[in-house]
Amino acid sequence: MESTKSKQNFTAWAIVAIIGLLGLNAYQWFSNSQLKTQNSAQIAQVEELSKVQAELDQDYQTALESLEQLRGDNKELNELIDSQKKELETQKTKISELIWSKRELDKAKVQLKALKTQAEQYVAQINKLTEENSLLASENTNLNEQNQTLNADLQTERIAKEEISQARAILASEKENLSKTNESLSSKVDMANAVKINYLSVKGFEVQKNGKLDEKTRAKNIDLLRFCIKTETNLVTPAGTKKFYIRVVNPMGETVAVEDKGSGVLTNKLDNTQIRYSTSGDVQYNNQDTDACIDWTLSQTLSAGNYEVEVYNNGFIVGKGNFKMK
Repeated sequence: MESTKSKQNFTAWAIVAIIGLLGLNAYQWFSNSQLKTQNSAQIAQVEELSKVQAELDQDYQTALESLEQLRGDNKELNELIDSQKKELETQKTKISELIWSKRELDKAKVQLKALKTQAEQYVAQINKLTEENSLLASENTNLNEQNQTLNADLQTERIAKEEISQARAILASEKENLSKTNESLSSKVDMANAVKINYLSVKGFEVQKNGKLDEKTRAKNIDLLRFCIKTETNLVTPAGTKKFYIRVVNPMGETVAVEDKGSGVLTNKLDNTQIRYSTSGDVQYNNQDTDACIDWTLSQTLSAGNYEVEVYNNGFIVGKGNFKMK
């Protein structure tokens, strides 16, 4: 009887133990299931955070490369690019903190979108400034070209006014004498009476202290120009002293003239225009080919370059030539 009761008690305890073990196993299975679920959620969260961080890194790097491509020679624009890059770096750091430190993924995504927009605005700003600078540079080039043209026109006008002013001053002092000369010669002067020349040479000399002349070719060393001519035979014009006027035109197209060194103004009888001449000289003509030279002492240094020479007689151009100064 007691043996049967003991068996019953043991069976009861065994059943209780089995039930307890089953409950413990069920609890452990539930706990493990919950832990796996939490781990899966954490892994998914980390993957999402990493994905957002990767997108942030990519957008940030793209923005830097876009700004670097716009870098050029303009110092102000380069400084602006550096400033924008620093602002983007600051913004990237803040977003990274939202991702990893605060785990505020939604805010991080909003800020990431703002970062991309900000980078696009920076690129657009630099492009606009570059276009404006290019336009300003083009306008400055046009203005410089216009200024150069205006300066050239003003220079030409100034030279013309100076020549006209000097010519008028000379004409004012010689008007009476020229008028009397023209009246006496008007019935005799004719193109056929002009003595033409068939040879002209020009040489430069330096005048030494003893009066000796040394031939020179450099403009800075020349004190005197010698114009040597050979006339043609003209049986129409009477023999006697003939005055030849020499006009020297410098490389700038200006007549070289110094009034106190024999320069003046003559009338071109072909068209009745007033022409300035540099110097003049008398040649004794005897109705045959005649060699003669006319010296002109300079009071100013000539510039280097090519010079044109015109020779006039009786109001008509009778010969041309040229010479070069080094």
